[in-house]
Amino acid sequence: MVFQAVGKLLGYKNRGKSINKEKKEKKGVIESEKVYLEPRYTAARIMDADILMLVALPKGLNVDEWLASNASAFYNHVSLLYGSISEFCTISSCPTMKAWSIQYQWTDERGRKRKCSAPQYADYAASIIQKILTDEDLVPTKHCKEFPKGFRPAIQKTFRFLFHLLGHIYTCHYKTAVMLELHPHMNTLYLHLLLFCAEFDLLDSKEMALSEDLTTALIRSSPAPKTLGNHQRNT
Repeated sequence: MVFQAVGKLLGYKNRGKSINKEKKEKKGVIESEKVYLEPRYTAARIMDADILMLVALPKGLNVDEWLASNASAFYNHVSLLYGSISEFCTISSCPTMKAWSIQYQWTDERGRKRKCSAPQYADYAASIIQKILTDEDLVPTKHCKEFPKGFRPAIQKTFRFLFHLLGHIYTCHYKTAVMLELHPHMNTLYLHLLLFCAEFDLLDSKEMALSEDLTTALIRSSPAPKTLGNHQRNT
């Protein structure tokens, strides 16, 4: 199953092109230069890790426990990454929450949407994610408690916010990340997160298509997996 994640991501390429083309035709969107797609940057990694092995559900482990533990780990990594560039992400520099070709609005608990700056969006998202991951009724830590029906939607919301935050850094602060030599970590983190989301259906395909060019470039520049046997045993 884990190799299906790669297929899903590459499969979004054609769908993403038609979606983006339609949006550009309707709104006249002119995308800014995507520096992060340059080969000298897409090849940068923090290590030659076999990300497919990191994504695969370990044999015998409950899938919800796997999702919960990974959600917490991804949140910590994205938080550290955003914190590293946060002094450059201000209300004046980022008055809207732009990620990829979208300007995201914040939806409050009553379902009302409103525009907000990127740092405000990041604060709201962090607050919601922390609330989800520390809710014992939603994400139980005791062995005897089962995961409720509301767990999966909450985890999907968590990964959606993390995808938005990573997208904002790539879209608006990539040159800063390169200056700080954070881009190898960003590439590894992004690809790991997207493959994980594809494997467990945590992100809507339309959202994943927004960054299909980056996803495809990173997959194609990744080293070939070395643990085929392990993947087959876990599927």
